Amino acid sequence: MPDNSPPLEYQIFDPERQEIRVVRVRPLRQRYWLHILLFLATLLSTLCVGAKLQDDFNHNVWPFANDDPWSWVLEDWHRLKLGIPFAACLLAILTAHEFGHYILCRRRGVQATLPFFIPFPSLIGTLGAVIRLRSPIHSRKDLFDIGIAGPIAGFVVALPILFVSLLHSRPLTIAPTEDWPVLGFPLIFDIARWFLAVVGSDAAAAHLSATQLYLAPTAVAAWVGMLATALNLLPAGQLDGGHIIFALNPRAHRLVSQLCILALLILSWNYWVGWITWAIILRVIGNRHPEVPLQPGLGRKSRVLALFAALMLAFTLMTAPIKGKTLPQTFGELRESMRKFKQERQHPPAPQTREPSPAAPPSKQ
Repeated sequence: MPDNSPPLEYQIFDPERQEIRVVRVRPLRQRYWLHILLFLATLLSTLCVGAKLQDDFNHNVWPFANDDPWSWVLEDWHRLKLGIPFAACLLAILTAHEFGHYILCRRRGVQATLPFFIPFPSLIGTLGAVIRLRSPIHSRKDLFDIGIAGPIAGFVVALPILFVSLLHSRPLTIAPTEDWPVLGFPLIFDIARWFLAVVGSDAAAAHLSATQLYLAPTAVAAWVGMLATALNLLPAGQLDGGHIIFALNPRAHRLVSQLCILALLILSWNYWVGWITWAIILRVIGNRHPEVPLQPGLGRKSRVLALFAALMLAFTLMTAPIKGKTLPQTFGELRESMRKFKQERQHPPAPQTREPSPAAPPSKQ
């Protein structure tokens, strides 16, 4: 059914032309059925992953070492209930993050969609969630508050999940396999373990390093939440961290974004090749940013919150979220594969010839 509602008009100041432009935007119509469908699909995929993680944890088996979660769950749908703790914790963190943005948009008169959850057959069952802004942002203060609200909300939910989950984690007594990656850990994990040790907890996490622990599935959900917080707070492009930088200093946004991309390239060279993917993404989306009036600027409270965002980034950022190859190692393996491929083309193996089978003796009449 076509939307015959009259468009809404917004006045936006263009700093380059030094003039006020009128932007017309159609009133937003929420597609509730789509949001619900995507959420239910994401719930199902995270339940599948969480169920297999919980079963492997209960039997002290390295995650996914025996079977993939999808075929394993298809054998018996009753197994899905094992994934409730993991799915509930992970979706709570993602939902808190996106609704942090959404609620601030509603309070500041900015049209925004409800969260679109993204189901995906990955190691965690999802690619996260996003909201889309459908109208201009009225001021740098609004941009700052909308940008920072999501990471704060997600971090606040992930933090207690992390502490409780570490209490249920156990010492690692099995060898890793290639079915599930060996994780790196951010500073917040060390802070949580230190706190458990200070209060005299008997949990294994209070006495062992994070790499010596077999994380409970809910602790994996907390780890994902911390990684999502760090990625969103990267000060570049149109990420939440990029919004924060632009609100603090619009002129510094481009330079800080380029420095962030350079830092990711350095991390991919020295620690984990996966960072180059994020460097490419940030380079592709460029330095484009929503238009907001340059005046007024931000007050003292916002600048204090910006320091808190910087602390969250420091606590959650990992040099290598997944223990793996660096960029030079990956290039080396690629060159070696190309060398072997060229050798096989230049010197193909000789075809194998079959020896003729001996003739059968004549049959007697």
